[in-house]
Amino acid sequence: MTNHSAYFLALGSAILFSGASVIFTRFARSHSVVWISTVKNSIAFVAFFLSSLLLHVGNQESWSSVSGSSAIYFLGSGFFGLAVGDYFLFQGFRRIGSARTLIVFSFAPLLLSLEGYVLFHQALTMTQFYALLFMMACVWTISYEGFKKSGHWEWRGIVFAILGVTLDNVGVVMSRKGLDLSPDTNAITANLIRSFAGMIPLLLAAAVMKEKVWARFRALTVKDKFTATAAAFCGTYMSLTLWITALKIGHIGSLAGVGSFNPVAASIWEWILGKKRPTVYLIAALILFFSGFALLLTH
Repeated sequence: MTNHSAYFLALGSAILFSGASVIFTRFARSHSVVWISTVKNSIAFVAFFLSSLLLHVGNQESWSSVSGSSAIYFLGSGFFGLAVGDYFLFQGFRRIGSARTLIVFSFAPLLLSLEGYVLFHQALTMTQFYALLFMMACVWTISYEGFKKSGHWEWRGIVFAILGVTLDNVGVVMSRKGLDLSPDTNAITANLIRSFAGMIPLLLAAAVMKEKVWARFRALTVKDKFTATAAAFCGTYMSLTLWITALKIGHIGSLAGVGSFNPVAASIWEWILGKKRPTVYLIAALILFFSGFALLLTH
């Protein structure tokens, strides 16, 4: 697969995750951040485990392909990115609103580009730089619309948002490092390790906070159980599979730019599910994003 394939994989990941995020947000409000984070990571871990087991039995992969060093990086990536990082991002949403959190998050491509250059010698070309600017402008546009509607600045929320973005970036870099050290490792195996590291601390946190995660899950209606499970499967299992595959073959900074489609895609999902008309801001954000995406494809 070429780098162009990586961009489409990352775009698919963003679309799946953003759609699931609409559902995750609803459960976070009706239950708690720790509860939905634990549920989604646990369901994803089971899916990754069964997939990895089937591939292993069918001789499609070997768990021995993961070196000890890679396993440590994948464990760290899951802990920092899927557990702690996601927790802080959700807390940022809760305290200062999604629009303000996304403004912070929009700077992730530049940060990852710098890390990619320092750690993996992946320099940005001028074409990639302009593409990232278009994609960042897309996030600012969609964030400005939300900025006018609700939310307020509050220092704890800003700190949570910055911590969430930073830890998410740490997770991305550690994943890429683990893949580089074990190039024969596929996305399923890498995410099995990552989801395990993301699930355990959340289960412990839920136990300390007396969340009674699975008792509350069993108390859900059949429809809500199916909804939560489907969101975890599509938004975590499938999304992470596409994302790690893209990360294995693509340019870190550019992929982070494609990942900035998340807030726009989330607005599209809300528009579709809520049967609302698209706003001028949403249309402008789409034009900006796909202008940047087209630049990446011409590179």
